[in-house]
Amino acid sequence: MHKDYLMRQIEGITTAIAELIFNKPLSRYEMQREVRQLESDLLYVLLCKMIDDRKINDAENLLFDMLEVNNQDHLAIATDFYNSLSNLTDKELKASDFSKDEISNGINEIKTLFGLNSEYGYDRVRKAST
Repeated sequence: MHKDYLMRQIEGITTAIAELIFNKPLSRYEMQREVRQLESDLLYVLLCKMIDDRKINDAENLLFDMLEVNNQDHLAIATDFYNSLSNLTDKELKASDFSKDEISNGINEIKTLFGLNSEYGYDRVRKAST
């Protein structure tokens, strides 16, 4: 039951970020064709590969090492990352030495870093992206 609650929280947080910041029902990072997006695209591809290879702890470490809190693309990548992890089964997560609690903690850390814990936080992220 605790895990179901966590999953609903994670889904709710990622959905809220997608709707409020990106005006989309689900936050999925979309690869760009512009040269300036190359770094974000590379980060996204690496994280996806690491999830596929079940190197989740390493992927999360990379995410936080590369994260730029004034980069809206990085917010999309982070929410996509945790949303992807939330779709893994408990067995898959355990085999990767990861848990639903760690997913919840991670998305909450992203919210804090991007200033999404206050009533004015969403405006701060929108202004930073323009």
